[in-house]
Amino acid sequence: MFENKLTLTKTQQDNVVKRIIKGYDVDSVKFIEFTKDKKTGTYLLNIELRKNGLNKETTIPFRDLQRLDNDTDSLGLNPDSDFKVFQRSQPLAIQDISMNDITINYLGE
Repeated sequence: MFENKLTLTKTQQDNVVKRIIKGYDVDSVKFIEFTKDKKTGTYLLNIELRKNGLNKETTIPFRDLQRLDNDTDSLGLNPDSDFKVFQRSQPLAIQDISMNDITINYLGE
């Protein structure tokens, strides 16, 4: 049902992080797994976010891998109620997005 052994480039993973921190205040992003549902063709990215000792895990679906080449779009996390604690009151402007203070665990590390 799922294709394993898929991976994302470091740049694609960085793009996901930039899109997350645009709307969410987190200390850490851990990439857990990247798969493709053979039945639907949807790519599924499983991640864990951390902030001040609070951990939340979610799966982000993507229909098109080209969406991972974009670092400026917003990215919503579901269920919304679980991630409201991380949500910024106002999204960061593109020029204010910095990954310097974010710990990132990439796929395969």
